[in-house]
Amino acid sequence: MNAERLKQLAEAYGADKRRWPEAERKAAETLLASDGPWADRMLFEARQTDAALDASARPMVSNALRDTVIASAMAAGLSPRKARMVWDRLVLWFGAGWAAAACAGVIAGASLTPHLTADAQADAVLYQSSLSGVDDTEVLG
Repeated sequence: MNAERLKQLAEAYGADKRRWPEAERKAAETLLASDGPWADRMLFEARQTDAALDASARPMVSNALRDTVIASAMAAGLSPRKARMVWDRLVLWFGAGWAAAACAGVIAGASLTPHLTADAQADAVLYQSSLSGVDDTEVLG
């Protein structure tokens, strides 16, 4: 646990340590106890944010709006099962697209490498042929 991770926990979960992930809570409390003023200031800011969020109005969706949305979805022929099947197919196609793009990148890299290294090798041969004296360290590297 370091100070950066502690700050991430406070920003993500707030000042109440009971909301923090169980696996990191003990290490975070140990760091808080030993860190002094910086930790106090960070927790104070997290408490301020928590208080502002608690004081803000909660969005309320009317039952009429919810029923209208559900009715519209059902009228369009979408059932939860059908929506899930469409989503699964989209994920499959997107995954296949990413895999194809990755393969194309590997193939492009493998096919371009000989051309790029051939130019470097030709430059090395030309340089070595322009040397006036034969010195094994210059020729052999």
